[in-house]
Amino acid sequence: MRPAPRRCTGVILAGGANARYGGLPKGLEPLGGARMIDRLAAALRPVTDDLLLVANAPEAGAWLPGVRTVADLRPGAGALGGLHAALAHADGDVLVVAWDMPFVPATLLGALRALGEAGDADAVLPAHAGSPRGVEPLCAWYGARCRPAIEAALDAGDHRMVAFHDAVRVRPMPADAVARFGAPAVLFANVNTPEAHAAWTAALAPARALPPMLAVVGKQGAGKTTLLVRLAAALTQRGRRVMTLKHSSHTFDLDPEGKDTYRHFHEGGAVRAALASPDRFGLVARWDAEPAPEALVAQHLADADLVLCEGYKTGALPKLEVFRRAVHPTSLFADGVPHPRSWRGLVTDTPDPTFPGAVFDLAASDWAGALADWVTREYLSPVPR
Repeated sequence: MRPAPRRCTGVILAGGANARYGGLPKGLEPLGGARMIDRLAAALRPVTDDLLLVANAPEAGAWLPGVRTVADLRPGAGALGGLHAALAHADGDVLVVAWDMPFVPATLLGALRALGEAGDADAVLPAHAGSPRGVEPLCAWYGARCRPAIEAALDAGDHRMVAFHDAVRVRPMPADAVARFGAPAVLFANVNTPEAHAAWTAALAPARALPPMLAVVGKQGAGKTTLLVRLAAALTQRGRRVMTLKHSSHTFDLDPEGKDTYRHFHEGGAVRAALASPDRFGLVARWDAEPAPEALVAQHLADADLVLCEGYKTGALPKLEVFRRAVHPTSLFADGVPHPRSWRGLVTDTPDPTFPGAVFDLAASDWAGALADWVTREYLSPVPR
């Protein structure tokens, strides 16, 4: 006798206080032509058997007509309390997404459910660097067997979303599998502040096409900055409007410690601190989650002919790698990388005949000019006559 098919409830978690959004219900904000909550409902419906909204606001019952709305059974326990309420009210497995994560596609959600129902895990979470334990707990499949472990964590006063993981069988979806559905910076983007909403609104605006973007990547000390500077200078000399975006894994300050904007930002706690002079302008701003490079370019660099990005080696942007054997024995590409098809060019002192893209020899006298010619052909439209 075949076992009965497992039911899975799609859950939108909307129980937070929305403090970063000024107390407003952020999931009701429109984004790309639809409210964020509607985008998630549309992604969950095709891959689940029912929908459930977990929200504590008194008016939440009107947010998604026709969808059952429930509140936390243990108020004040944060997102883990919301997950507990979801499992208790669903009385079965759940596929959970936070309502400020509007870019999660149905295909990824369906894949998470399929892995969960394979039977060798109590929870399936997609890999996401920078999240607790390297997985994304707010876009995940949780089996009904997680509920007692969650209750034990709540009883102990531990409200972390991963507090119960050691008591259940957790199966991560590997990073390369997640990458098939899109860049994690987009898939799991948290649109939880007005600034993030503005950035993504600009990125999704159909009338505002993004300029071409090319990421300059390489291992530490390979010469990424030198390459980017020479390429930007060569293109600027040809009359192109080049802008750059430097990605860093470390924090930074606009002014040195003790200077005016440093004090505005750190001592005054300003959300944004700007510095203006007769010939230039600088801005440093706080955020809780780093936007994707496309969103930053849409908001700040959209009038460029080309944006050269230093870094973003794990993303899906087209890439130009600089590799010098004198510094490292192998290139990033040779080591194996996410999105290998995004590797378009290699600038190196050791040409690799197996590299699938354009190769530029650092020993050539005019490698920078040849590189600028290639970038012009591949990424820039002809200069208007």
